[in-house]
Amino acid sequence: MECLESAQATAHPTMTRAQLNVRVSDTLEQAIDKKRIELSAKLGTIPSRSDVVRFALENYLGVDLSETEVDGRRTAPAKARRR
Repeated sequence: MECLESAQATAHPTMTRAQLNVRVSDTLEQAIDKKRIELSAKLGTIPSRSDVVRFALENYLGVDLSETEVDGRRTAPAKARRR
């Protein structure tokens, strides 16, 4: 799986986004997809693989990315999606 991030600016017009390509094993891809389905019950929509990777990085790094990492394809606020 390749995780492709949008290079467009999102909620912050002056912020640019970098594209990050990540290759994972079939096992990790399946685990990410399983987590997407689990999160869909809480979020009301199935998050993208990129969303799941962002959530995992946010938790692992112990940082709040809710303002800077809003996916431009989503309409719900990031904090609402993360619950």
